[in-house]
Formats: sequence, C-alpha cells, structure tokens
Amino acid sequence: MLKIALGLIHWLVLWIYYVAIICFIGAMAGVVTHLLFALFFCEHADLGYFASFGFMNGLNYGIVWAGGASIVICVIRARNDYMAKQTTEEGVAE
Repeated sequence: MLKIALGLIHWLVLWIYYVAIICFIGAMAGVVTHLLFALFFCEHADLGYFASFGFMNGLNYGIVWAGGASIVICVIRARNDYMAKQTTEEGVAE
C-alpha cells in the first residue's frame, strides 16, 4: 500500500513540475513576442504594458496546453521506466 501511495505521489509531483515548466515557457514566450511586436510595429510603445499583456496571454495559452502535454510526458516517462525495469529483470533472470 505504501509503495502505491509513494508512486502516486511521485507521478503527481512530476506532473505538477511539468505543468509549471510549460506554463513558464508559455509566459516567457508571450513576453518576448509581445515586446518584439511593440518594438517593431508600435511607435512610443509602453514596454511594461506589452510585457505584462504578453505574460498574461502566454500564460493563458500555456495553461491550455500544460495539463495534457504533462500527462503525455508522464506516460512516456513511465513507459520508459517500465521498459528499463523489464530489460534489467530479463537480464537477471537469464
């Protein structure tokens, strides 16, 4: 029972970690793209406004993609861990 609970906690923390990373990347991409837009296309642009607006837009897009992408990443990682465990067990059994 403890092994199952620890495994569940491990994957939950890993999923939250990946969600945070994807949201951070989205927010930073929003800041960069909005600032570049402001510098290239706006005259006398308020960079603070565009940076904060880009942060919010990027974070919103990041939140949309973060949950599903994190689940996919966790499933891929779990399969890799399972396959590595299976190959070590097969090597020991022979």
